[in-house]
Amino acid sequence: MKPTLLTVFLAFFCLFGSISESQAQATRYISRSNGPWNSPSTWTAISPNGTLISSFPAPNANNDVVIGHDVRLNINYDVSGNNGALTITEAGTLSHTGQFTLTVGDQRGSAQQRITVAARTTLAMNLYKIEFIKAEGTIAAPLATASCMTVGNQSDLFVPTTITVNGNLVVPQGNAAANGLDGGGNARSIIRVRGRLDGNPNALRNFIFVNVQIQNDPEVNQDCDVLVPLPVELISFDAKYNNSQVVLRWATASEKDALNFAVERSSDAKNFSPVAVVQAAGNSSTRRDYEATDRNVRNGLSYYRLKQTDLDGTFTYSPVVPVQVGDDAQPQRLEAYGDQGNLNIVLQMPGTVQQLRVLDMMGRVLYTESIPEGATGLVTRSVPMGSENRVYMVQAVTSEGVVSKKFATMR
Repeated sequence: MKPTLLTVFLAFFCLFGSISESQAQATRYISRSNGPWNSPSTWTAISPNGTLISSFPAPNANNDVVIGHDVRLNINYDVSGNNGALTITEAGTLSHTGQFTLTVGDQRGSAQQRITVAARTTLAMNLYKIEFIKAEGTIAAPLATASCMTVGNQSDLFVPTTITVNGNLVVPQGNAAANGLDGGGNARSIIRVRGRLDGNPNALRNFIFVNVQIQNDPEVNQDCDVLVPLPVELISFDAKYNNSQVVLRWATASEKDALNFAVERSSDAKNFSPVAVVQAAGNSSTRRDYEATDRNVRNGLSYYRLKQTDLDGTFTYSPVVPVQVGDDAQPQRLEAYGDQGNLNIVLQMPGTVQQLRVLDMMGRVLYTESIPEGATGLVTRSVPMGSENRVYMVQAVTSEGVVSKKFATMR
């Protein structure tokens, strides 16, 4: 029996549709090691038909990129294409190695989910410049740029985190939107802009629950294509207790006239003393990794920070990191301290923690977080509360009852 013309047409249509669908699918890139963006050894690459290939995510392509390592952006890259997306997990970081731009979205087609950054308190993206163009996305971990950040042309972002822009914030049109609420309905967004706001007067009308702080620093070059020099760009800082000692590790993306790093320890998050000093690289435009060990530890809760000093004697501090040393079965403890505009809560309870609340002195709830599965041992939270002097009441609802304590934060 000969096939009819209709049968042939349907077969051709199905084949053509299958090919078109395959072409529309994205090539998937999953980081497998720390390394530069443009090295195939940094990635496990899977083509749309499921075969492994040796490649890296090239710009102007339809790529679905997942970063779970420390990846260095050493090319200009755009998250675009029919299915292009970028995901940074809790373990991943993306940092720049020069004047390279990450562009999220493009002018073609409708706005769609282009970027997802998992929540955490440490820096997830430390870039030269980032642009959002007709893009949707969620950035729930801190982001910093050495130059400008652009939010334009129908971009719609969820940003329950802290964003540091060391150049200008460019919002060319009033239809760009940003929302600072986290999953619990709490306002968690701060955008600190060292330079100026570049856009029309109504550019920020759709930035909801976002605290935009414009510094108008005259030393910031107004050209967004010129790198804004920073003394030290700290990517990460963490401390872990292991084998009766605390190991501290940190990394910088770049350094300018840096002298050294002093590791400081405290028992109350207020009074710190140095325990180790590590020489800095001085001047560097590439990633540098550092490590120090505190062997003279004491049981209980300790706090660590970095004091980074420049050649001219100026210095800055890193965020404070709490570490539980020794037996986890510690007595009940609730502490809070102010640090870089945040109220940092440290909780050690014999039972499970079910909810955390922060209230002002009028009894108004400023922050609340429910923990459905409960948490045991050391529980820490960093809550943006601004930089002014304030008095707070911190409450922890646990399986053993409610614990409340009053804390004052000083600028």
